[in-house]
Amino acid sequence: MLAVNRRMAVLVVVSTLTAALAACTPVAAPKPTPTKAPAAAATVPAAAPTKAAEPTKPPPPPATATPKPVTLKFGTTGAINYAGIYLGMEKGFFKEQGIDIELVEFRTSSDSIPALATGQLDLISTPLGASILAAVDRGIELKLVADAGQGQQGWQTFWTVLRKDLADSGRVKTPADLKGMKLAIPSLASSGEMMAQQMMAEGRLKKEDVELVVLPHADQVVALANKAIDAGVTVEPYIATGVQQGVSVKWIPKFKYYPSGKYQGSFFAFGPQLIKNKDVAQRWMLGYLKGVRAYLDAFSKKTGRDEVISILAKYTPIKDPKLYDLMELPYLDPNGLPDKPSMDIELQWYLDQGLYKGKTTFDAITDLSYAEYASQKLGRQ
Repeated sequence: MLAVNRRMAVLVVVSTLTAALAACTPVAAPKPTPTKAPAAAATVPAAAPTKAAEPTKPPPPPATATPKPVTLKFGTTGAINYAGIYLGMEKGFFKEQGIDIELVEFRTSSDSIPALATGQLDLISTPLGASILAAVDRGIELKLVADAGQGQQGWQTFWTVLRKDLADSGRVKTPADLKGMKLAIPSLASSGEMMAQQMMAEGRLKKEDVELVVLPHADQVVALANKAIDAGVTVEPYIATGVQQGVSVKWIPKFKYYPSGKYQGSFFAFGPQLIKNKDVAQRWMLGYLKGVRAYLDAFSKKTGRDEVISILAKYTPIKDPKLYDLMELPYLDPNGLPDKPSMDIELQWYLDQGLYKGKTTFDAITDLSYAEYASQKLGRQ
């Protein structure tokens, strides 16, 4: 009995120890049931590091269309007041506008008017005279569009020249001394004839007291040398040519007969073809005014003077650079605008003298919109 009880006690102790050990032993996690792995997702590249935002740049300017090339024919007499055209050709100002200039030579400006009417020329330069007004009365379509030469203090290019022997001898001193002599003018019913009559009025001479001889500027130097004329109303470069050759002297400047001391000498005129093509006309004016401003810089500021003189020598009869120190040069307005008061004086003179009896006025045939456009684009000066 006692042995049984001992065995029972031992079993109880063993069971108790076993339970205690079991309580102290960690329980193993249940083994998960294997499952099918999901399909692998597409590999996505790693994003590049984010950069700081750059400042916003203005959009590029729109591309400028290349101007359509065109050739314009200009009627020239080789006068120096076309300097803006010469410089525009040589310095590439017309090329920038897609324009080539073809020079067509004429003896006088009046000769070029019919060619403008028929389309043989696109533009000309003309003095302010009855001939241009009469041409419009005859149905010729044209517009005066820009200054082509003015006279003012320091820029006087319109003079009456006198034979040097008459000046040296003292035989001719005032207009009154021209009685019985020959005075050349470039054309009738023109600014040249106007000056001749103003001189005769100053000298109290009658029309029959002086023989007026119509002679182009280019021919007057030879006529003075041959003593075929005694004096001549002329312009540069023919004034300087006569002085250089010792056949004439500068005598009376045109500005003497204008109260303001200024006068409008010449105008550029567009013919019908150019009038109808506003784009080309405006482009021509841009090239021309750039040439004018280069000319003014050369002789007012001495900027590029030697280059400008070489260009003028190429296109005018004045080949000797030294003459440019002797000549007074024409004033060219940097904005292409004319001197209107002197235009009004000249028109009234034509009417008073009966040289023009039509109804056309300079105002009626003047269109400065091209010059206004170009001077605004380039900046007014």
